[in-house]
Amino acid sequence: MKGLLAIPLILAVLPTTATAQSSAAPVLSEARFEQVALTVTDVDAARTFYRDRLGLRLMFEANNMLFFDVGGTRLMIARDEARKRPERPGGILYFHVEDFAAALVRLQGTRATLVGAVETVQTTGSGSLRLQQFEDADGNMLAIMGFVPR
Repeated sequence: MKGLLAIPLILAVLPTTATAQSSAAPVLSEARFEQVALTVTDVDAARTFYRDRLGLRLMFEANNMLFFDVGGTRLMIARDEARKRPERPGGILYFHVEDFAAALVRLQGTRATLVGAVETVQTTGSGSLRLQQFEDADGNMLAIMGFVPR
């Protein structure tokens, strides 16, 4: 996961490379995520958390990997033998929710570990974009995010 997060940082540091390629057809301008991967140390705990507590649809399991459907994008949860806690994993997964208040109540009911208070990311005349961070059973950072009208 840390390697994937480093890609935007590398591109930001090397603007001449990105500029030099701007005359070519953009490679990812029409792309969408097919799959997002997250590693854990305990696949059974991850299954319980993502399927039973968060309510994601488990598509299938294979070779210490779980595959969930998140609005048409696959979330792959894989066992990482090399990763040891307590070092905190890198990255965060943001889940868009239509009704932020209702999703927050449901999240609180899962006994997920909430991290900090609800944050207001952006405020406009019509409302605000809110998020609440939380951890999965392995300490991976997640968040629900949604627009709350005035």
